[in-house]
Amino acid sequence: MAAAPQLPTREDYLACLAETPRTVATAAGPVEYAERGTGEAVLAVHGTLGGWDQGLVAGEFLRVNGFRIIAPSRPGYLGTPLSTGRSFPEQGDALAALLDALGIERILVIAASGGGPASYELAARHPDRVRKLVEVDAVCIPGRPPRLASNLLAWDWAAKMQLWFLRHAPRQALGALMGGAGTESRAVVSARAKELAAIPGRTDTMEATLRASLGAKRRRAGMKNDYTELVPAALERITCPTLIVHARSDRVAPPANAEYAHARIAGSELYWMDGSHVAIALEAADRAPAHVVSWLRGDG
Repeated sequence: MAAAPQLPTREDYLACLAETPRTVATAAGPVEYAERGTGEAVLAVHGTLGGWDQGLVAGEFLRVNGFRIIAPSRPGYLGTPLSTGRSFPEQGDALAALLDALGIERILVIAASGGGPASYELAARHPDRVRKLVEVDAVCIPGRPPRLASNLLAWDWAAKMQLWFLRHAPRQALGALMGGAGTESRAVVSARAKELAAIPGRTDTMEATLRASLGAKRRRAGMKNDYTELVPAALERITCPTLIVHARSDRVAPPANAEYAHARIAGSELYWMDGSHVAIALEAADRAPAHVVSWLRGDG
């Protein structure tokens, strides 16, 4: 049996947010990124409202278990101009161009939420560049994604308010976050929020994710672009081993996204989490990350 993976501490997440990004010229245009760790490289593709900082936070559970995290800002976020890749196929090409600029031939990839379209395009359009692909609550079905996330976090005052409540009234804050991001009943959410609030350090990942959404003005062009009509990647062209991790009660990226990808990617594995769109950070903080670490290592 594989050893239980290490989990990040609050200090680990603060160190993520303190990193200094750099911008490199690529064939697609300027791309900003930051990196942490040593070991096999993992490209961490952030979701809507993110940037390099949110990518580092999302990948920190891998870094503390021996991986090197490379976290780009997708076009329109922070230091990467929207001109580098307005469409998702262009964003997939921009990620491949970043790998060229960094001298990386093949890489592990993990993507979350609104980072799904770009990462799926990378794997479909550049199959020789992706060794393994992990998608967490990722968007991929045709249409216009729900705008729920923009109502919660698109303004700094809202993120700061959530942070204050997480520190001073965690049970109420967790209930609001899970209730807004999921479809479970109020009773189920309330009971789970009470349970989680009693576990020391359980809100650390969510707090760091919220802090990595501050400075919303510098993320808004990318966020607005993420909400354009989605024409999915040609998922049937993805040949690398693929793990699809998704919450059963996700309201932001409904479970149909996971089923859509699983049905089209030959040999893909579908791993269900209980809970909502924030399950990977809260409800499943031990289980889902442990499965991802084991799967990437090939321990299973």
